[in-house]
Amino acid sequence: MANLNKIKTAVIGASGFTGEKLVELLLKHPRVEISYVSALLEKESSFADIFPRFKGRFELVCKNLDIDEASSKAEVVFLALPHRISLGIAPLLLKKKKIVIDLSADYRLKDTKVYEKFYQVKHTDSANLKKAVYGLPEFFRSKIRKADLIANPGCYPTASILSTAPLLKEQLIKDVIIDAKSGITGAGRKASLQYHFAHLDGNLYTYKPFEHQHLPEINQVLSHIANKKTAVRFTPHVIPAERGILITVYAQLTKALKSQAVTDIYAKYYKKEPFMRFFPKALPQLKDVIETNFCDIGFSLQGKHIVIVGVIDNLIKGASGQAVQNMNIVLGWDERLGLS
Repeated sequence: MANLNKIKTAVIGASGFTGEKLVELLLKHPRVEISYVSALLEKESSFADIFPRFKGRFELVCKNLDIDEASSKAEVVFLALPHRISLGIAPLLLKKKKIVIDLSADYRLKDTKVYEKFYQVKHTDSANLKKAVYGLPEFFRSKIRKADLIANPGCYPTASILSTAPLLKEQLIKDVIIDAKSGITGAGRKASLQYHFAHLDGNLYTYKPFEHQHLPEINQVLSHIANKKTAVRFTPHVIPAERGILITVYAQLTKALKSQAVTDIYAKYYKKEPFMRFFPKALPQLKDVIETNFCDIGFSLQGKHIVIVGVIDNLIKGASGQAVQNMNIVLGWDERLGLS
């Protein structure tokens, strides 16, 4: 499917954190041209007028969405939209034979009743939901290659699944508790007092301990990978940082393991993965992955207790970078293009 010509792409929802980061990454991609950007605007403006750091680099006019125009100008369309909005847009693009990479949750959950419970809206596109492929390359690469609708994973699920899936698939851990901490950009670019600098600076808080919308996504995907129903406990926190996710996983081993055995299991799954880095003798830190598409994982072992630490940049491996990685896979390109 790849060719020597540049592929034309569109970013819908370009004014959000993930949309802005997508534009930045795509501008660095050697085989991509951004031909259309849109956002919900009072006045259509040059992208560089919205984000002055793009002055002289990218000054395409950002418009209010016109499906026909977007379809005529792009072959791959990224939907960097709030949850619930893609349901009304993705079907129109798919009818026009576009490759759609959706960064919202609208096509992640296969059970529409679960989606409706956690997102408080009726799911209106079950036909496309059935064929949507979950865009986690490390476990679903072969399906992604053939997909025209990719459900890009959430940021918390990306870090949580990649950190725990190898041991769960090998049935070596149980009683999994995921303690997750995220920078404020994970909440999106909406105005809210709880995301105000004066509230967040020097603060840290827990939210949605039993009802976070990413919990069913994590359990759905881990259950599929492990081929066994999985019910992890997941608690998210907001930290006073712009970006990044650090998760600490507490679990019981189902049998005694030495550190080398744990290292060998992660190597079995991730040794050839271009964006996975495993640290058998250290625990990864957030600053090591910021502005990269890497997921870093480390662990600590004591008897039958294991602590696993995983870190990602929520805007890159947790969103826009993974979306570019998925595009590269669909088009048959090196996954590292635009991301190295």
